[in-house]
Amino acid sequence: MPWILVAVLAVVALVLGVLLLVGGGGSGDSEQQGFATPEEAIEFSTEKIADGDAAAALTAWAGDAQAENLDLVGTLERFRALTPADTSSVPSDDEFFVDLAKSTRAGTAADQYRRMAFSLLLPEVRYDTTTRLDGDDLTAQDVADGLDSERLSSLTAQQVDLVVGPEQYDETLAQAAALVGADERREYVVLYEWDGDTYLGGVGVLRYGDDWQIDTLAASLANTPNGALEPTTADEYDDVVEGFPGS
Repeated sequence: MPWILVAVLAVVALVLGVLLLVGGGGSGDSEQQGFATPEEAIEFSTEKIADGDAAAALTAWAGDAQAENLDLVGTLERFRALTPADTSSVPSDDEFFVDLAKSTRAGTAADQYRRMAFSLLLPEVRYDTTTRLDGDDLTAQDVADGLDSERLSSLTAQQVDLVVGPEQYDETLAQAAALVGADERREYVVLYEWDGDTYLGGVGVLRYGDDWQIDTLAASLANTPNGALEPTTADEYDDVVEGFPGS
């Protein structure tokens, strides 16, 4: 099916960080950590976002390991192109470029949490386009008032489910993991609850040895947007899980 092909091709772009959405670098001051299970990494990062601790949430990510282990030749051969906007495809044996890549990947992760926050706090705003502030629908003051991180305090990950796909999908996950030196990659869909409502999100994770870490807030086969959460019901979420080609 064509949509499955598109999804599996998107996996490699997601895991390599070729999201083309980084507006600036991030901080690499907080040491990144691994978790015994993907679920623990997802739940920890969600709890930290609810606590208003973005720096702690970013420690659950695999950006440093990806920067240090990227197979640059394999990556370029996979895409058969080098795009200047792809700021993550740099040599992993050059300390200068590795440091830049770590900052770039931290910025990518931070941007995805920004998208998550916007999708919840300012649902009138589309994260992938420009919203005009005119008339009575949305004012500059509305934006300033809405972007209050304390409002995220009730955010929880209620349910985490593995995305099960066809054989081609599994092969693509394995190839994508190998390009950043990881032992395994998986994707999950997550049923979030916030302010009495439920939302759908996706998370991609990588395993380095015994440690699981996050590499993106998206699940390609479930077609979830990068970072942003989408309103859903428990029944609709179950339909998503049951509708995976490998289920």
